[in-house]
Amino acid sequence: MSIDRLSTTASLIAALRSELSRKTERVGGKNTPASEEAPPPARTGKRDLAALRRDLAELLKDVPAGDAEALDAARPRVIRTILLWEFGSELREHSQWQPMLDSLVQTLQTDESHRQAMSRLLSELRV
Repeated sequence: MSIDRLSTTASLIAALRSELSRKTERVGGKNTPASEEAPPPARTGKRDLAALRRDLAELLKDVPAGDAEALDAARPRVIRTILLWEFGSELREHSQWQPMLDSLVQTLQTDESHRQAMSRLLSELRV
């Protein structure tokens, strides 16, 4: 699976980033322009795409292809894995972590394009 600007994983990460930033702004109640916000904390180490791919493949290995109900059940774990890979495990320490995760899962689950992207991701990981 290649992770580039047009890949399924990249589009899911972009959607998660977008939704996460909207949720953070609403929860935090701040409406400051991006130029005035503090930069994100520096991360130590480089994110390993191969490790993300292995983690996602492991999570989805028992999900039958074409089983929408099983994929829906796995979606929260997949989203959690991608968020923690993208933003670091410190994200779990945020006071709004669980409500934010639940909101992201619900939002992405109701959007048909994201449901299809999740199905494509499952197919790509099975290759």
